Amino acid sequence: MALIKDALYNRIIRKKIRIDRHGPIHLDLQKQLQQQKRIEYIHSSNAIEGNTLTLGETAAAINGETINGKTIKEHFEAINHPHAIDYIEHHAKTREPVTEQTIKQTHTLLMDRLLAAPGEYRTGAARIGGAHFMPPRSPEIPEKINELLTWLDENPYEHPPVELAARFMHRLLAIHPFQDGNGRTSRLLMNLILMKHGYPVLTNISIRDRKQYLEALREADHGNHMPLVNLVATSVEDSLTKHLVAVEELETYTLREAAEHSPYAADYLGLRARDGSLGAYKDGRNWRVTREDLEQYIEQNKG
Repeated sequence: MALIKDALYNRIIRKKIRIDRHGPIHLDLQKQLQQQKRIEYIHSSNAIEGNTLTLGETAAAINGETINGKTIKEHFEAINHPHAIDYIEHHAKTREPVTEQTIKQTHTLLMDRLLAAPGEYRTGAARIGGAHFMPPRSPEIPEKINELLTWLDENPYEHPPVELAARFMHRLLAIHPFQDGNGRTSRLLMNLILMKHGYPVLTNISIRDRKQYLEALREADHGNHMPLVNLVATSVEDSLTKHLVAVEELETYTLREAAEHSPYAADYLGLRARDGSLGAYKDGRNWRVTREDLEQYIEQNKG
């Protein structure tokens, strides 16, 4: 049984189909959206791991600027990311399966100049901060990776793509195959799986959701995958909605404005946004909702 909440899953499918029907968009807009999404993604993925570059500093570092007061490591964490994103986007366009080499090459590109041997599995024990289990011993890693890739290829439980990608991300993290960079690698490979299943927009687990993300990973460690799967699903919808807002110039409301156009208070709408019942998205630190998603929510909850 799929773990994604029905209302959330249905909105994702509708929005994906809508984007698919657009076909190619104007090249300038495409480049603008791609650049914006990449910067947001790189900033969040690095910040989740402790990188202190701001969003603007991340963009500047990628463009070759040196940020005063920041470490060389933080600069390279930003600089390396676009190459790894290019790699998974190219890979997604092929019919090639995700392989051990895919995992190693993604890690190599992310951790270039940051580790002595990027792309090579760790050779000692590992401990995941906050986890209540020990990852497999280093000699077991190749076998565990092969088992994971077989599971991905066969998808024996027929998980829908968003759930499959979320579970793969968690399982790769649990193996913890590399000395460092496991989180960033797993989140990019999650995106590769989504892209291979036709999801056209880079999905970002926002730094604002770091606490929720880490808690969801801990729940998954104990066998409860629902929080993680729904967090990833919410992140997927967020990316799809932002794309539609930009391409179709959709009318949007803050939650305070949405309250004026609905029978609900702003605080109530905020709760429904956070639990995935309302198809809202984060604009900076604030929630916004399209007029269509608000009207759909009102209609579905009449009486």
